[in-house]
Amino acid sequence: MKNTLIRFFYFSLGPIAGALISFITVPITTYFVSPDEYGRASMFIMVQTFLTVYLYLGFDQAYTRDYHENKDKKNLIHNAMFVPLLMSTLLSVIAILFRKELAMWLFQDESMQLPIYLLCISMFTLILERFCLLSIRMEEKAKLYSFLTFIIRVFVLVVTVLLILFGDRDFTVVVYGTLIGQMLGDCVIVLLCLPLLNVAKFKIDRQMIRKMWTFGFPVFIALAIEAVFTISDRFIIGLRSTYTELGLYTAAFKIASLLKIVQMSFTSFWVPTAYRWYAEKRSIQHFQLVSDIVAGGFSFLFIGILIFKPAIMFVFTDAYQGAVSIFPFLCFVPILYTISETTTLGIVFSRKTYLNIYVSIGAIITNITLALYLVPYYGAKGAALSMGIAYFIYYVLRSILSNREWEGISLTKQLCTVVLLFLVAFYNTFFDYYSVLVNIGVLICVGLFYLPLFHQLRNLYRNKTHGKKVDMS
Repeated sequence: MKNTLIRFFYFSLGPIAGALISFITVPITTYFVSPDEYGRASMFIMVQTFLTVYLYLGFDQAYTRDYHENKDKKNLIHNAMFVPLLMSTLLSVIAILFRKELAMWLFQDESMQLPIYLLCISMFTLILERFCLLSIRMEEKAKLYSFLTFIIRVFVLVVTVLLILFGDRDFTVVVYGTLIGQMLGDCVIVLLCLPLLNVAKFKIDRQMIRKMWTFGFPVFIALAIEAVFTISDRFIIGLRSTYTELGLYTAAFKIASLLKIVQMSFTSFWVPTAYRWYAEKRSIQHFQLVSDIVAGGFSFLFIGILIFKPAIMFVFTDAYQGAVSIFPFLCFVPILYTISETTTLGIVFSRKTYLNIYVSIGAIITNITLALYLVPYYGAKGAALSMGIAYFIYYVLRSILSNREWEGISLTKQLCTVVLLFLVAFYNTFFDYYSVLVNIGVLICVGLFYLPLFHQLRNLYRNKTHGKKVDMS
């Protein structure tokens, strides 16, 4: 247990420190950039996020799945990166050929072609970053992993501040700050991982690539659908509402990112740990305990953020105050994704990754259908509500399909918790009367609900301190 907590602590340092940097970056950016301009920048960032799904083609997921089964780690990572690098080359050629059309679509200005070229370069550096960080994570080098993820955030902040000091006050601050900062951070990662990336003796292993493709392609299809699901709400706001609403929605996502810190910390620690536990044939009780801790922990964090919602208003200028009533349902994105990472293990353990396709289709149909109806009436709030409901469907489908392939996680307590969080999120989004008292009342209810879990953890600690064997490493 002690070793597990130490690893989780060190994996958490990078996301926490990165969040502090983002906490500085967001008010600086929103102070100088209007919601309308911020909305224009978010369109470009969405495209970059969407492209990264198509770059990896599921080979990153296959790499982590096969990591412990291959002794030659260098050969494994080289073959895992080979197809994604080919894909980035193809996408770069297409982007450059249609750079004017892309610039016109994204920025309403065909002369804005520099971001397109930078995007092409960033596709290659993102692949190197992704696989280097995966290698470090699978080796469970928590300190190094945290340091490198933190460095990227620092570079983004530094470049953004420099652009503001040079006088930029429009969407280019966000675009160039993100792209250039990301690439500079990636260069540091590549320099530290040069021995692993040395391709002097690289040979294409067709059998290995075929095996990774078989595992990764269904994951890629699911993630491609999921990427549409993730950005569809913002596209619908852009089509059926205004760039100002889109800017507020994007700013609200930054608030929800406070919980994404925990998501990144936990998943960085959990994926290698879960695979190792499965290889060691750990009992289902180990996985159940972790899943319940995650559900309970996120509940307390979420309601805590809602209680201190008035303080968040001071971070933004008056033009962005509307974001404070939008973010509650957006918090369901990191909450339900992280909980589902503990309940979806049966899918990856059984290698039936095609089941993720059904999960993503169910979620995207829910999100698009609800957003098309709600956005014209409620703007960004409607989009946030549709996203929250869609992620609930995502979590439920992932968990049910996983339990069909594995001994599975009990969901009763978690479903009751999620329903309670949904109700308090709805109140904080559409009502504001006595919200602090309502939130405190819900916090007390959640505390009583998870009181047995506290007793279970206390008993584990006592057994450990009295010399009884309790292996949670």
